Amino acid sequence: MESHDVSLLEAPLPPGLIYFPDWLSSAEHDSALWEIDSHEFETGLSRRVQHYGARYDYDSARVAEIGSAPQIPPNLYLIGERLFKECNFERIPEQVIVNEYLSGQGIAAHIDKDSFGPKVATISLIENWSMTFRSPNGLEAIDVLLEKNSLAIMTGASRTEWTHEIKKRSTDKIGGLRIPRIRRLSLTFRTINKT
Repeated sequence: MESHDVSLLEAPLPPGLIYFPDWLSSAEHDSALWEIDSHEFETGLSRRVQHYGARYDYDSARVAEIGSAPQIPPNLYLIGERLFKECNFERIPEQVIVNEYLSGQGIAAHIDKDSFGPKVATISLIENWSMTFRSPNGLEAIDVLLEKNSLAIMTGASRTEWTHEIKKRSTDKIGGLRIPRIRRLSLTFRTINKT
């Protein structure tokens, strides 16, 4: 098990990553959580997921056309509207993927496909978990604590050159304390390139 210690204080961010702690209000968090937990999860992966707006095919690594997944639920759509209005998204995101991470689960290092727009937003619900970003040459790794209610927007190099992953482990070392991971929901908002 790796022993990366994630600071609660300001830490360096990968180039192009924009981070807003407490971006969601408690009411927005609870509304989103209620909305998600009132819908069925898909169970074909090692973690449970929900697709809205456009389905992503993990086998072919391709996104299907808009409308290939259920419509984005109202409480999540309102968050997408905020991203458009407040965070300079080119339009309201057409796709939302909900990933549920339980203790010991994660996601492999990857870069979101170029079929998605220049900004990818991740919003964290329920718990604080760290995400590891790795530079193109693999020599630099930065652990970013994604706090409950936070918004992280990958732009520039953090979007197109650096990989990001959630390490598979049961705890995070935060500010010198070992904190157990129980459940985190990640909301990923993306626009889809038309070409």
